[in-house]
Amino acid sequence: MPEPGDVIENPVTGERIEFRTAPSGRRQSLHFDYYLEPGGFGLGKVAHVHPIQEEGFDLQSGTLGVRVGGDEWEATPGTRFAVPCETPHTVWNAGSDEVHAHVEIKPALSIGTFFETMYGLARDGKTNAWGLPGPLQLAVVADAFREELYLAGLPKRLQRGAVGLLASIGRQEGYRAVYPRYSDRTVRITEEA
Repeated sequence: MPEPGDVIENPVTGERIEFRTAPSGRRQSLHFDYYLEPGGFGLGKVAHVHPIQEEGFDLQSGTLGVRVGGDEWEATPGTRFAVPCETPHTVWNAGSDEVHAHVEIKPALSIGTFFETMYGLARDGKTNAWGLPGPLQLAVVADAFREELYLAGLPKRLQRGAVGLLASIGRQEGYRAVYPRYSDRTVRITEEA
């Protein structure tokens, strides 16, 4: 689980997160500073859905391309918006300067650990050009973090069934949803030393 002050980067998508809080669970919110370099995009370049979480953005600098539901617009500094649960959405850098936004996700659940896993896989070169790992690894992650998100555009029931089957195979092949080298604070400090 990330701690306040932890910073993770995704070199594939151009995202960087600086955690401001580290709560997890159903009653707490996760707050972080979100940075997105020019040409960068939200993980996967595709819309995703948070089944029970609301995501709020307060844009500090840059121009953030936003698609929420069927609406698409550009957010500029001072723009605040919220994405209700069960609403497909995605973001990208729509300008030539780095984007900086304050983000709140509530309830936090385990979304911070999800970010650590996905960004860690990208740093290790284990993702495609969209920042997504191969099908078995992705299924294991998607199955473990099913309360946090799923991909938009595919029927949820069909997606859950396919993910469950592939995740079972993926776990047998040794894939995990959480890796200590990405999420265990003591391991990360040791690896950096």
